[in-house]
Amino acid sequence: MITNRAWVDTHAHLYALPHNVLEDTIADCVSCGVGLIINTSVSIDTAQIVLEQCSAFPNHLRAAVGVSPFYINNHQNEFWVEQLKKMIDDPFTAAVGEIGLDCTNPTYPPLEEQTPFFEKQLELAIQAKTTAIVHSRGMEKQTAKICRSMGASKVIFHCFTGDREAAEYIIENGYYISVSGIITYKNSHLRDLISFIPIDKLLIETDSPYLAPAPHRGKKNNPAMLVHTAKEAARLLEVEESYLAEILTKNCTKALDRLNS
Repeated sequence: MITNRAWVDTHAHLYALPHNVLEDTIADCVSCGVGLIINTSVSIDTAQIVLEQCSAFPNHLRAAVGVSPFYINNHQNEFWVEQLKKMIDDPFTAAVGEIGLDCTNPTYPPLEEQTPFFEKQLELAIQAKTTAIVHSRGMEKQTAKICRSMGASKVIFHCFTGDREAAEYIIENGYYISVSGIITYKNSHLRDLISFIPIDKLLIETDSPYLAPAPHRGKKNNPAMLVHTAKEAARLLEVEESYLAEILTKNCTKALDRLNS
C-alpha cells in the first residue's frame, strides 16, 4: 500500500471536494511524490463521504472515521455510535478520527460535553484494535492521560501544537506525534521542538484545507503541499529527504497497521 520514498499525508480533509477536483488533487499529489492520504472525517455524514471517496480512489486514499469535538452537537441521538461502529469495520478505514478535545475556542461545546464523545470513540477504537487520530489543541497532556487511562495503545496526536512537557508525556506512552505546515512558519516553537521528537515517533500531515505551509501560508492547503513540510522537516532534523521519507513510511505503517491488510 505504501511505497518507499513516497510521502504519506496522515491527515487531510477532502470530503468537501467534488469528484473531479479530488481527481485533480490526487494527480497533483502523485506528481509531487505524495503516495497516500489519510482522508479524515469530522462527523458521521462526512465519514460516509470519506469512505465513498476512498472506494473511488483505492490506490491513494484511506479513511479515518469519527466525530470531532466541534461537531458533537450534531450527533445528539442514539444512532451515531452504531453508525460509527459499522464505518470502523469498513475495509477502507485505517483509523478512528479525528476525535478528541479542544479548549481553545469558547464557541466550541464545553469540555464536559466533549469528553464523553471522545471517550466513547476511543473505546470503539480500542475494541476494534485500531488507531485513534486525536485532536488535542490546548489539551495535549490531558488528552494523552485519558488515552493512557483507557488503555489505548495506538494513538496519533495530529497537528501537534503543544509544549515539550506534553510531547514528552505523549512519547513516554508510545504514541505518535504528527506535525503540520506550522513547522514552516518562522516564529513557530515547533521548529525547535521537532528535533526533540524521536524520529521513529514522528509523522507529517497537511490538515488540508487548513494551515498551508510556507511559501503558501494563508492560501487553501492541499495534500500536494505536504512536500514543503517534508522538506523543512528534513532540513530542521538535518537528514536527507530520502532518509526521512523512508523513516516516515515505516512510522506510518506501524502507526496505522491496518494499511498492511
